[in-house]
Amino acid sequence: MKHAVLGAFCALSLTIAPVCAQETIASPDPIPVAELESRYRLPQSKFIDLLGTRIHYVDVGSGPVLVLTHGSSSSLRTFAPMIERLSRRYRVIAWDEPNMGLSGAPPRVLYDRPLYPVLVLEALLDTLKVERANLAGVSSGGAISFYYAARNPARVERLILSNTPTGRADGKGMALSAALAMEIAASTPATGRKSKIFRPRSYWRAYFDFYTGEPGRADDRLIDEYYDMNRRPAAPDRLAIVAALDDPALTADALAKVTAPVLLVWGARDPVLPVESAAVLRDALVHAQVSTLILPDVGHYPPLEVPGRFADILDSFLFDVTPYRPVAPDPAKR
Repeated sequence: MKHAVLGAFCALSLTIAPVCAQETIASPDPIPVAELESRYRLPQSKFIDLLGTRIHYVDVGSGPVLVLTHGSSSSLRTFAPMIERLSRRYRVIAWDEPNMGLSGAPPRVLYDRPLYPVLVLEALLDTLKVERANLAGVSSGGAISFYYAARNPARVERLILSNTPTGRADGKGMALSAALAMEIAASTPATGRKSKIFRPRSYWRAYFDFYTGEPGRADDRLIDEYYDMNRRPAAPDRLAIVAALDDPALTADALAKVTAPVLLVWGARDPVLPVESAAVLRDALVHAQVSTLILPDVGHYPPLEVPGRFADILDSFLFDVTPYRPVAPDPAKR
């Protein structure tokens, strides 16, 4: 069971990079990125070359900027159901990280730079002439967001982090479902974990049955999407954000540099980052005003499970809560 747990974390891309990032193996049924693009691009999809990498993104609406960043093994389609609703009040920018979704793999010169996904986000917002933005990220996308906020404090208005790790997820105390453990054992190569392990469709069904608060929310369309997206041709990926998270001093320093107001949105039924993890993240944000909202029926991916509620929460935080500052003196001084 110990090896199965570690395998699950590697699939979730929250483990230490050197363990996962060795050689790659070929998919038994690969899908070229061009074919994935024809299947999964959105009507608002755009592409741009940044730091030698072809990046897929959307940029819709007007008003305050809201940047949405997905987690590992995912894509900007994580936020697709809420983009139109949020774009009525905000300029919404969502993007695919390098080597994920419909974005290309990073060249070696970029791949070898620490925190390269954050560098790509910086380049994207520079190119789009975004001076200040609100950032929202889920899972490791939240880590990209808080590292961006740490590096660019004057450019971040507010920060929303959903089920975001503060370090290496080592699987302590987590018991896999029997179905997911069986799928991991059946599809992990005998030579061990790789940077890209191609899992059958049945794996993704078991994966979402385990990581969602209510498995019925992960329909066949979602399972097909993840199965397809994770059959793109293999490319080296050292999981740069994961490597950064495995450096406690680096991560603590980044979180301490965040000064923007922060909202933590947490799915309480997350088996890998339970509610206690939200408190750890809150306590690490020592110079930020932090609010926490717990969703008791949701698992690791709130934007996927409850997109309407997640959009409403973002809107309420950005429009109804944080824009307001006290005007009257403190009560004791009145």
